[in-house]
Amino acid sequence: MRIVITCLMILTAVSDRGAAAQGSGLSFLALGTNAEALARGGAGVATARGASATYWNPAGLASGQTREIAVSHHVWIADIRTYALTGAFSIGEKTGLGIFAVATSSGDLEARQTPGESDGFFDAQFVSVGASLARAMGPFRAGVSVKFLSERIFANSANGYGFDLGVQTDLMDGGIHLGASYSNLGKMEKLNAEATELPNIVRVGAEIFPFKMVTAVDGASLLSTSLVFEISRNYVTEATQLHIGISGEVLETVTARIGYLSNDPLREYSAGIGLEITDLVFDYAVLPFEDGFGGPAHILTLTYSW
Repeated sequence: MRIVITCLMILTAVSDRGAAAQGSGLSFLALGTNAEALARGGAGVATARGASATYWNPAGLASGQTREIAVSHHVWIADIRTYALTGAFSIGEKTGLGIFAVATSSGDLEARQTPGESDGFFDAQFVSVGASLARAMGPFRAGVSVKFLSERIFANSANGYGFDLGVQTDLMDGGIHLGASYSNLGKMEKLNAEATELPNIVRVGAEIFPFKMVTAVDGASLLSTSLVFEISRNYVTEATQLHIGISGEVLETVTARIGYLSNDPLREYSAGIGLEITDLVFDYAVLPFEDGFGGPAHILTLTYSW
């Protein structure tokens, strides 16, 4: 039986009986979790703080006193959905702990031996569960994540493990943020015939704040803008991508975001909005796909801090 899965988002395919597009099944690990970063072209290695740092860069967990929980829901192509639960908790002034659980499901997919009518349906499920730890050391922050991985495609399943490493630092009194990470170091068990490769990804990025307007009376922020640049390299797909994001925050309440991603077969541009109300932050991102892929994708994230 020939099964179909391509880059997790398209899930259409070609592989031998019982084996499913090995090498692309765990591409959900490269998609990102929160709407804020995805709205800005998937750039998060230098900017991630709190709960979102568990995916983009674990070093961001040591960026200050933090206690927050975030829930995200992704709606992708062909009814593919991803759910993410992340949390961040400070342990003293210099140490941060993070937890995360990410699950992706394909929904029903048609299975065929030859072109024509399908022989029935199957589904694919992928899970990543783990914890992160970060520590501030002088001007630098360093962090590591450990995760348990599971994949099930048709009647085949496999487990594995992975590690993420990251560093961050701030320059010019916080006017420039720098970050770098290496994600998905690890190994999977064999899925039927062979083990799926983890998408090893290196990210390097920077964030600057080119313009800010404050009140003359108390210095409260009226408008704050941010520009983020990032370069990523996926060593499994051999793809190098440029991520660019711009955002503008008004009255520390409403934030508008746009982004660009190079060298992607499905999309280039993204956009989104954020709304902060006391301890709650709502973020939304939309990712228009190329014609013929039934897009766009939608990402919703709700974050609660206390």
